[in-house]
Amino acid sequence: MPTKNINPEIRERITVSANELVGEGIESPTNAQVRDRMGSGSLSDISPVMKEWRESRKSGVEYALDMPADLKRAVEISVSQIWGTASKLATEAVENYRFEAENRINESNLELNDALKDIQRLESRLAELEKVLENKDKIIENINGDLSKESSFIAQLKAEKIALNAQITDKDSLMKDIKEDLKKARKDNRRLQNELIEIARKTNEV
Repeated sequence: MPTKNINPEIRERITVSANELVGEGIESPTNAQVRDRMGSGSLSDISPVMKEWRESRKSGVEYALDMPADLKRAVEISVSQIWGTASKLATEAVENYRFEAENRINESNLELNDALKDIQRLESRLAELEKVLENKDKIIENINGDLSKESSFIAQLKAEKIALNAQITDKDSLMKDIKEDLKKARKDNRRLQNELIEIARKTNEV
């Protein structure tokens, strides 16, 4: 039964190191030898994994117990070498996948950072445009206010013009009446003058 709470990567390194030692002629690698091959590690991790490895290796070669010792050893070494090579390849593949995944994550992070910068730049530009639009609205509001004042002033001027035109019309009518009265007065004056001359002439004759 697999041990728990041991990192899969550490488990893989322990197994690969053990198989490599078998492939080099060490039939039963010790926990210390495996740790030396790994370069570092805890015996508390290595010990349970090596126990599993020994049991798995024992069950895998039980069928060969009746074989000659030399043949049995050759088979064990061959199997161990094959397994060691396969483990190395698997480990390399995992590392390659991990490296590729990290590169993709880094690229995604860079793209995300660029996208965030673009969003910030667009938000800043949007804020500027909203401010410009607000200023334009104020300008338009002021212009509308000025237009309203101008419209009121023009309406006032039109009313004054109408009143002045009415006054002019009244004055024209009054002037016409005055002229008529003056003309009549002149006629009456001439008539009176003629009458006075006639009276004076008659008086002189008497």
